[in-house]
Amino acid sequence: MDPAGSIGKLGFRRWYERQLYACHGWLVASLLCAVALLALVEDLSFLGLGLESALVLAAACAAGLLAWYALMRYLSMLLRAQHLSERSTCRRCGTYGRYRLVGATPRSMTVSCRKCDAEWTIQ
Repeated sequence: MDPAGSIGKLGFRRWYERQLYACHGWLVASLLCAVALLALVEDLSFLGLGLESALVLAAACAAGLLAWYALMRYLSMLLRAQHLSERSTCRRCGTYGRYRLVGATPRSMTVSCRKCDAEWTIQ
């Protein structure tokens, strides 16, 4: 689901908390795959290139690709959450993260402060 739909349903603070939990889960997955990659590379032997070495090499490549994907997913989720959090403070009253969604387009959201009813656009 896009951020606007999730924020409209959950509210910004709960959405932000869930984003941080999810993206740090991707970071843990990336670290575990990196450890698996290192363990598989340590077990790899190029002396006897047989079926077992080919399978270990294939598993090491898969672990490396998964580690890279999980790290990229972590970074993209974290940067999106940080980008939206930097723009979630009401300019009129200074309240952070307490707004309701007024409207949304694919590239921006129009929000209204719950405290002072000021409207602004988050892009």
